[in-house]
Amino acid sequence: MNKKSDNFNKTKLGGNRLTRSSSGSNSELNSELVTQNIEEINQKFKERSIKAKIFAKQNYLYIRGTFTDTKGIRKERKIPLRLTTDIRNLVSAEARILQLNEYVQKNGFIPDVMMWDTPRINPVISTSGGITIGEAVKRFEIDYWEGKKKTAPKIRSYKLIEYYLKQLPQDAELTIEVLLDYIIHDCEPESKKRDSVAQYFKRLSILNGLKGTKKFDNFIGKYEPKKRTSKDDQKLIDLVDLCRPNERYGWTIASQYIYGTRIAETYSLIPDLDSGTATSVCIPKGGKAMYIKYPIALTNELAQRWELDKIERPYTFDIETYDPTITKKIIDHLRRWLKPRAKEVGLEGIQPTDIRHAWGVRSILADMEVRTASKSMGHDPRTHFATYTQTYEQKDAKKQAKKYQK
Repeated sequence: MNKKSDNFNKTKLGGNRLTRSSSGSNSELNSELVTQNIEEINQKFKERSIKAKIFAKQNYLYIRGTFTDTKGIRKERKIPLRLTTDIRNLVSAEARILQLNEYVQKNGFIPDVMMWDTPRINPVISTSGGITIGEAVKRFEIDYWEGKKKTAPKIRSYKLIEYYLKQLPQDAELTIEVLLDYIIHDCEPESKKRDSVAQYFKRLSILNGLKGTKKFDNFIGKYEPKKRTSKDDQKLIDLVDLCRPNERYGWTIASQYIYGTRIAETYSLIPDLDSGTATSVCIPKGGKAMYIKYPIALTNELAQRWELDKIERPYTFDIETYDPTITKKIIDHLRRWLKPRAKEVGLEGIQPTDIRHAWGVRSILADMEVRTASKSMGHDPRTHFATYTQTYEQKDAKKQAKKYQK
């Protein structure tokens, strides 16, 4: 896209004004954003019946809540999170409170030493004849493929497992402690990643004859998909306006907003602005077979404004040529590139998956039939309803409220 529209230029200029502001006003803005985000996190805790709050004091973040300690003494406590009040630390702060809540729910008391104060295990290089992690992973690979055909879906599934197994120190001795250390320190509590990694590591441990594999069960089955609520749609449009002129990433971000595809799928997407639809490869979760789907534009007017018929992306694929390794590498670059631009329009921490879910929310608000919307997104109607049920409730409440406003 060689010509930038007036909308793009206006948004770009607006963004530059923020960048050129004085250090004092930037400090005030950061302070306001931190306060606002802390309030939002605390509200989420309240909705989930988590009786703890984040608060800031003298440039550091703390937890405030009433907890019982290991001696049975219950009282209100102020627990340091060991994080400064930089807005970038709020995700870590939220994760640490969730981690503490998980521990308290299981044990009934807080630990004497907080998890984030616990030093990481220094893996021991195997010299005593014990099996190394690298050797254990190779044994896992052989066992995984025994009796299986290497189909594309199975290869994708294994690549994901292998990715996490390769994060471990390959020359270190395989022990339960090393595996648990990775789960505790590198996987966010109650996350899909923690749940999956615990399952992979348990399987690795059982295969290699380790004892104590039941410890992994403390981290399995804790994940529940988050219900999706509306993002500020005008801010999302502002974000796309800001991103669209970039020839490497702009088209991809705009297309995901319009069609609600998974970010990887966007690299296969072919829009049809005349019909208001598109064609793309669907890459389902769980290693299921890929297929062709037909995403619907929300809205086609914006698709035309952002000139989505002028495809600009670093690479493309079809069902036969999809390469998960290349795709992941490009998406990782895109995420890093998106981060400061999202912050500039007030969408701190937003990820491409949030843009996809915003489409799902908009489909509800637009009264799109559930079967149609789920087909467009590439999942089943039950998943669609479970993910966006809160939006249904909000929408229905607003409809009912209108009856009483006359």
